[in-house]
Formats: sequence, C-alpha cells, structure tokens
Amino acid sequence: MSDHKTKTLKKPAATDTPARRGPLAVTEALARRVIGGEWDDESTLPTEVELAEQLGVARTSVREALTRLKAKGLLASRQKAGTRVLPRMQWNMLDEDVLRWTWSGHDRAQMAQHLMQLRRIVEPAACEIAAASAPDAAIAAIERAYRLMDAAGMDPVAYAGPDLSFHQAILSATGNPFLVAFGATIEAALRMSFELSTRQPGAPRKSLPMHRAVLDQIWARKPAAARKAMEELLGLTESNIQRGVARSGATPPA
Repeated sequence: MSDHKTKTLKKPAATDTPARRGPLAVTEALARRVIGGEWDDESTLPTEVELAEQLGVARTSVREALTRLKAKGLLASRQKAGTRVLPRMQWNMLDEDVLRWTWSGHDRAQMAQHLMQLRRIVEPAACEIAAASAPDAAIAAIERAYRLMDAAGMDPVAYAGPDLSFHQAILSATGNPFLVAFGATIEAALRMSFELSTRQPGAPRKSLPMHRAVLDQIWARKPAAARKAMEELLGLTESNIQRGVARSGATPPA
C-alpha cells in the first residue's frame, strides 16, 4: 500500500481536463500538486493507474509526465517501491518550469525573498569584478542595454527585456565562465523578480538613475563604488517586490 496522502479530488470539467489542454498539461497538473505539498518529502505517489484515473488521461501520459518531473529533480523512482517525492532541497530550483510552478503557488513572498537573497550575493560582486577587469566592449554592451531601458520610458513591458539584458551583461562582463553560465540560468529568476518589481507605478523610471549609477561606476573602474551602486539598486528592487507581493496577495500572475 502506498504511503501517499489520501485526498478527495473534484473531477475536472470536460473542457478543462489535462488531456484537452495539451500533452504538457499532465506534467503541469502533477508538478503543481507536488510543489503545493500534497505529498510530503520522501512519500510515495499514487500508482500510474491511480493518477491516470484521477486526471482522466492515459497511463502513458502520466508516465511521460513523471519522467519529466524526475528530470527536473522533483521525483525519483525506486525499484518495486514506486515514485517518491524528493526533498525540496534537491529540486532544480533554477529550472524555468520549476520556478514558474513554484511562483504560481502560495509561497510567493518567501520565494521572492529567496530570489533577492540570491541576487544580493551574486550581482554586487559581479559589478565589482566588471569594474576591475571588464574590457571596454563588454561595458559597452551594458550601456547598450541601459539605453534601451531609457528608450522604453514608462512602459514596464518594454522596459523588462533591456533590464534583464543589463543585468546579464554585467555578469558576462566579469569574463568568469561560471558567472556567465549562471546569468543564463537565473534568467527565469530575474524575470520573476521583474514581474513584481515593475508593478509599482513609475517603477521603471525611478530605477533608471540607479542603473545609470551602476554603469557609471563600472565605466569609472571603481570596483567598490560599483558594488555599492548595485546594492542600492537591489535595495530599491526589493522594496518594489515586497509591495508587489502585497498587492498581488496569493493570486498568481496572469
């Protein structure tokens, strides 16, 4: 007998079943249940047959979904023991899908805090390195992103893309291959932060001078000042995120 939690599930409407919403919907449905805590760490999921019946889909769809979730570090299988939920600390939290699933849950405020802690650890140090050793061409890439941010004006949608490019260009300017790779990995994490921080009225325009200060200190080759400028920018971002979380409550973004 499996040790999963027993829950009574409402049968989805015929027009909103995972099967009708597409082949990845089964993965989405199971992922949200795992991330939502329906099953405890190390507990065993229902069998493929049981899950297929609950979701109203074919067993092969469930098997494919479980394979995807194993690849993302959420689940693991043991021979003759079924599929179990891995401890959250083992999940691939910087995977874009895992971030999105987690972001749509009930712990958005805590997740936003964790993302900001990550950024505060990495980005000020990256600014310091870039100011000390980046070639002019790499700094010019940061400036190009800044100019696109400036051109976006008050439009938060148009502003978000160049803003992301600005922060990634700083990581690239370090010349450190691990930081460069990390910049690509945290793209989804940065997007989550921007989704909340740019909700505040006038947030893009308010943050623009602080981005300019970061850029200026990197161009001036002042590592300590560049670090401080980024710390101040992230402080503003964190305040905007906290207000964004308060505004959104438990409602996932559209």
